[in-house]
Amino acid sequence: MKKCAVINDMSGFGKCSLTAAIPIMSAMEIEVHPLLTAVLSNQTAYESFKSLSLTDTMRPFIEEWKKLGAKFDGILTGFVTDKTQLEIISDFIDTFKGENTLVVADPVMADNGALYDGYDMNMCDVIREFCFKADVITPNTTELAILANKDNPNVLDEKWVNDYSNIEESLNSLYKNGIAKIVVTGYKENGAISNIIFDDGKISKVTNEKVGGYYSGTGDVFASVLTGSLLNGKSLVDSCKCAGKFITDTIKVTDVSDGNDGIAFEKTLKELISYE
Repeated sequence: MKKCAVINDMSGFGKCSLTAAIPIMSAMEIEVHPLLTAVLSNQTAYESFKSLSLTDTMRPFIEEWKKLGAKFDGILTGFVTDKTQLEIISDFIDTFKGENTLVVADPVMADNGALYDGYDMNMCDVIREFCFKADVITPNTTELAILANKDNPNVLDEKWVNDYSNIEESLNSLYKNGIAKIVVTGYKENGAISNIIFDDGKISKVTNEKVGGYYSGTGDVFASVLTGSLLNGKSLVDSCKCAGKFITDTIKVTDVSDGNDGIAFEKTLKELISYE
């Protein structure tokens, strides 16, 4: 089986990050090796949460992996708590990325025109530089705007960041600076949700029916399915189709009163296996 290091947090409630990546990628026959950045009582969108950063444990754990002679076909990165963690992960990629290792970075920092709790523009600058380590990045529309328009005052204007012409301009700007493969998630148009794919200068869209409202962890679910599909040999477009279909199908069978609880992917893992 293909082996993927997944560098992310573990949240007790919210079905995001590693609690999403491990079962989903395992169902896709990808061997998951988690490296934790933090442990949270529940994901950060709930009214309150407790968090323990694991920055101090990351390097010692990585040293043990080196002793094991670890090799990876893929590396997927997500939520980080501080700049030091990004430095550690950058070194991790330098150490473990082989000639054919796929690196996917989800630049978790903002959504809906607002930065996440604990993030500021200085942290976003570090995340921007880190993205150049990746083969594929998966920002949402707000994160894309921040990555491509460092000094533009509109980067946290929700209407501006969701304007398609601005998205195209942002994609081309990042491409000129060296990021060749980008998947922009959660673009809303005409009652549907699209993922905009930028692949070496070519732009395309994969559109899915918009169902339900807000749900925690859909970005993590998307990145997990996308990475698993890419590791299993699918193209970037087909991987996006697979991820979008899985999320849409899962939301349809999700019945929760609080969207922070996440989507019921446990019910649809069999379907994911079937169209993998």
